[in-house]
Amino acid sequence: MASAEGTAPSVREGGLAQQVALAAVLAAVMAGLDRIPDGVAMFGPARLSINYGFLLLEAFLFGGISASLGLPRLSGYILAGILFGPDVLGYVSQEWAGRMRLIDDLALTFIALTAGAELRVEVLRARGRTIAMICAWNIVLVWAGVGAAVFFAGQLLPFQWASSPVHLAVAGALLGAVSVARSPTSAIAIINECRARGPFTDTVFGVTVAIDTVVILLFAVTVSVGGALVSASGGLDLVFLGLVAGQLVVSVALGAAVGWALAAYARRAEKDLAVILVVLSFLITETARWVSHAADARFGVGFHLEPLLMATAAGFVVQNFTDQGDRLNRALHAVALPIFVVFFSMAGVALDLGSLKAMWVWALGLVLVRAVTTSGSSALGAWMAGENGRFARLSGLTFLTQAGVSLGLAQEIGRRFPGWGGELTTLLVAGITVNQVVGPVTFKLALDRIGESGRAAARGGQPGDAPAGADGSRLKN
Repeated sequence: MASAEGTAPSVREGGLAQQVALAAVLAAVMAGLDRIPDGVAMFGPARLSINYGFLLLEAFLFGGISASLGLPRLSGYILAGILFGPDVLGYVSQEWAGRMRLIDDLALTFIALTAGAELRVEVLRARGRTIAMICAWNIVLVWAGVGAAVFFAGQLLPFQWASSPVHLAVAGALLGAVSVARSPTSAIAIINECRARGPFTDTVFGVTVAIDTVVILLFAVTVSVGGALVSASGGLDLVFLGLVAGQLVVSVALGAAVGWALAAYARRAEKDLAVILVVLSFLITETARWVSHAADARFGVGFHLEPLLMATAAGFVVQNFTDQGDRLNRALHAVALPIFVVFFSMAGVALDLGSLKAMWVWALGLVLVRAVTTSGSSALGAWMAGENGRFARLSGLTFLTQAGVSLGLAQEIGRRFPGWGGELTTLLVAGITVNQVVGPVTFKLALDRIGESGRAAARGGQPGDAPAGADGSRLKN
């Protein structure tokens, strides 16, 4: 996998005290810069570059400090974003945080391309039964479990939507659908950092990507049915469901075409493939946005291509149906570190601590129910697939993290259900904030305890190597 850690020296080599001192000095410089009057040191548009550079360096240092404490570097990246973001120290203000979110789309698409390049047919075939069982039980039990918990706790909930049984049932179903979502971006970062390889790692990654793909359709169906139940018209929005299905199919087809074109280019290009991948991520994102705007402006149809599906399909095609898979992974590896650092530090900046403060009791309740149903359904699926008890017990710890897709679905609820939907969005954002902080820690803990951390490095694995099969052998491309 494209390493989120790259070739950076460890904190132990540089010394923890030195890393802390450097982080403090950098923060002091930024604080001094903020005290200089506007026009002297703000440099107008240059401030955007200053903010990105500051956050990149601080997050990198915090990642090293986090690693020295036995925690994921990812946790350090997120912590840096929280600390220097608008809700704590305010070095990156709310205004600048909004402008800096422009990089998120590019980073998400790049990471989705990385995810697709890691989905190998051999692994999916070898671990297919376990992946399918865990996915199925997660989707059913998490969705139903969260929904049922919300419904039966209705009398205790101080929300507008809790006053009506119909609204309560719809709200529970929506909360359950978003709770099913995982975070492939976090999974990639943690697996890369831990240099993990083996059947457990392969299964976890396959489940994470598969569920985050299925959850888009699950959410669309839930929104459609829920909208019919709470509206006066009754009847399902079949056009909406058809558009969602069409969007998924067209996105995958276009992504596959991009993959074939990328492989053809890679065969002829001797250099700069890494740069081309960054540009390609940008083009995929902007093309999807342009199609969305054009469909709405010209035809009045909300047809949205999914850039994440497009990028995932492109990476999958290159890896499994061309001879350029290894080269693609090496190129991804070459530019992964700054993209991972900026993306996850910006995730920390964007975490809504205000929502968490306002709804922390109910958010923790949602997090707890999700954690219990996720762990239970993962263990059940692994056990039914014939995995051992240790595998089954630890699998649930890897699925707690939520990120971009979950936040996007949460915001969509607010748009689709004006008024009471905003309460659901705030509750979900608060819960996602907790999961984003806790999830990477439990993920790394599971990889360490199962014994697959460091196995890629121990066997001489490099980015682009095929992952190990269940018997420990190296699978061929």
